[in-house]
Amino acid sequence: MAFGDGAREYIDRKKAGMVMLMQNLAGHVEAEMKQNAPWRDRTGNARNGLHAGVEIGQDRFTFYLSHGVEYGVFLELAHGGNYAIVRPAADIYAPKLRDAIIDWWRSV
Repeated sequence: MAFGDGAREYIDRKKAGMVMLMQNLAGHVEAEMKQNAPWRDRTGNARNGLHAGVEIGQDRFTFYLSHGVEYGVFLELAHGGNYAIVRPAADIYAPKLRDAIIDWWRSV
């Protein structure tokens, strides 16, 4: 075992745990968006197309919320935002995600 291997293993475990934390939160956010979307469904496509997830890159983790339908942008922006769900969810969960990640990296 070379000098620093333990530190690398620790960081790798922390990164893996952070991905799990983010994926877990993404599942909760997606379910909440689908449950609380303020529009009335006609086809169910917009509600079913709401997504939350995590993209993993080289030392980069991206938490995303999105619509899966072309007209999702109109639901978010038209009518004064009365039918928005992605932006309100991001506003609610961004601080929670930030705090959870900070707590995760502070823990031993």
